[in-house]
Amino acid sequence: MKSFKAFTLVEFAIILVVIGLLIGIGASLIGVLTKRTKYTESKEDVRRAIEALKGYGIRFGYLPQARPADQYNPSISDPAFNTVGVKGFDSQNKALFYIVAPELTNNSTDLCNLNETSLSITDKGETKNNIAFMVTSSSINFNIQTNLVIYLQGQNGIDDFPYDFDRKEEYDDIVEYVSLFELQRQRCSYGVGGACSMLGVNLDNNINSYRKNEGICSSGNFVTLYQSDYLETYISANCHNLCGNFTYSYLINYDLNKNCKIRIIKQANICIPFDD
Repeated sequence: MKSFKAFTLVEFAIILVVIGLLIGIGASLIGVLTKRTKYTESKEDVRRAIEALKGYGIRFGYLPQARPADQYNPSISDPAFNTVGVKGFDSQNKALFYIVAPELTNNSTDLCNLNETSLSITDKGETKNNIAFMVTSSSINFNIQTNLVIYLQGQNGIDDFPYDFDRKEEYDDIVEYVSLFELQRQRCSYGVGGACSMLGVNLDNNINSYRKNEGICSSGNFVTLYQSDYLETYISANCHNLCGNFTYSYLINYDLNKNCKIRIIKQANICIPFDD
């Protein structure tokens, strides 16, 4: 019959210490993994809000108004998020902060008609102009620290947002923003480089002929230009009496309403482009 050796009190105590250490290490890892999961979930919440707001702007040509910053409430979502169909909270059920350029909240002005916005931010020391909107999550520390300046993660002593907790601490906000141009590129039929892939040019009735890319002389009141094209306009038929030379890259600057259409009119003996 086999005999079994019993643990001594010392051995039993060592086993208990080892088990305690393993439990402690496991608990600390669970805490780290939980924070990482919450951070990832909050990033997704911000991303969903950004995409929903972009989709709204691209579809309608303007953005929903943001509630004033001084009315921020961590337990109540900004109504703008409900308008675009997202919850407006991060993974810790803290309300997201939404800020938008005021020029983009006018539902009687299409964003394609704008050349700039008044919203500028600083992203890690670099100034970014013509911002359309920005969304911020307080992340793990449950304290929104971002107003118009985005800092490096982990930077100490930061709290620029006075309408949440007044608590300068390590910066960990999750922030994403969208520029005016990004919205215009998707709504306004822009191609590479922020311009139309082709430009329709309407000619004044007093412009009686034109030549494109030094080719044959043509008559008519409409010509299509591509990015490499060169246009000559003439007052008389048969390409006599030059009225003006125009390149695509020059004319596109006059397309203020971003509809890819320009009109050239005759004034005295010169031709002048206008938005159409």
